[in-house]
Amino acid sequence: MSVRVLNIICVALLAPALLAPSSQAQVSLTPQSLPIALFERYLESLRQQAGIPGLSAAILQDDRLVWDSGFGYQDVDGLVRATADTPYPILDLSQTLASTVLLRRCVEMRSLELGDRVRRWHAQFAEDTTTVAQLLSHAASDGGFRYDTGRYANLTTVIEQCASIRYPPLLSFEVLERLGMADSVPGHDLSDGSANRRLFSSTTLDRFAVVLRRVAVPYKVDSNRRPSRSDYSRPALSASTGVVSTVRDLARFDAGFDVVLAPGTRERAWRAGSAPMGLGWFVHEHNGERVVWHFGMARDAYSALYIKVPGKNLTLILLANSDGLAAPYKLTDGNLPSSLFAQAFLQLFVS
Repeated sequence: MSVRVLNIICVALLAPALLAPSSQAQVSLTPQSLPIALFERYLESLRQQAGIPGLSAAILQDDRLVWDSGFGYQDVDGLVRATADTPYPILDLSQTLASTVLLRRCVEMRSLELGDRVRRWHAQFAEDTTTVAQLLSHAASDGGFRYDTGRYANLTTVIEQCASIRYPPLLSFEVLERLGMADSVPGHDLSDGSANRRLFSSTTLDRFAVVLRRVAVPYKVDSNRRPSRSDYSRPALSASTGVVSTVRDLARFDAGFDVVLAPGTRERAWRAGSAPMGLGWFVHEHNGERVVWHFGMARDAYSALYIKVPGKNLTLILLANSDGLAAPYKLTDGNLPSSLFAQAFLQLFVS
């Protein structure tokens, strides 16, 4: 289905909300709140129209999970419904976790400066003058914007060098364990013979295996919205990708973000420069409100969207087992309004 047709659907569904008072986002949200009821209706309709087999969603307000739900199936053939506890590869959303680890363990502990050249910490990095801050922002050394997941993955070596510890256990300790993200795994490849398995105890690996067995099945969706099971090459963990999580666990990350990073560091991460990104987060403005966000996409397999409005302490997290949350849109350009999911959330809860 074309983006134009989906836009028509979006406008039709949002019409009642657009007539409502613009102050509704200031009230305390509950699962029965009108904005959430409308948003839930929109999500289910868009999921069906886009042919997304399974979708999990969560909304937080004031660092509290106020609503979560699953739509469709995490396994179509097995008729296993998607829930808020369904694990998915979170793809590029892994970058926000890596940024958090680097800022906490390296910058706040003063072992690394954001103005350091990447080559100080990663001698094999191809670019001579690029700084750590530029790499975190997907900015080229000349100031241009270049979203490149492979390039961002070089931060893995930077983090390991400045922290003097391998990245998988560091991420596990600094974020997943610290924030109680028990249904998250630091590397989708930990279910196979990955060398990273040696970094964890057998008890921890057994816990990871239970989560990985529940990961949503990846699907390719044809032009008639028919899903077929697809192949997904499980990537090793890097600063750029590899984490498996659930919307409820990502809600724990969101609620704990203020605890993990100092206010000044957090503000710096959410401040865009010449590129449409801060440090590991895209930055956008909607009706005078700053919006920080990120997305993830594996073609014909999975997608993700994470939107946070700091001024309203409001967050949306979406995970899906097809590429429908991201593929139709221009998210790699930093164009958040191109997403109908983002449009609905911002219109209902922020405008």
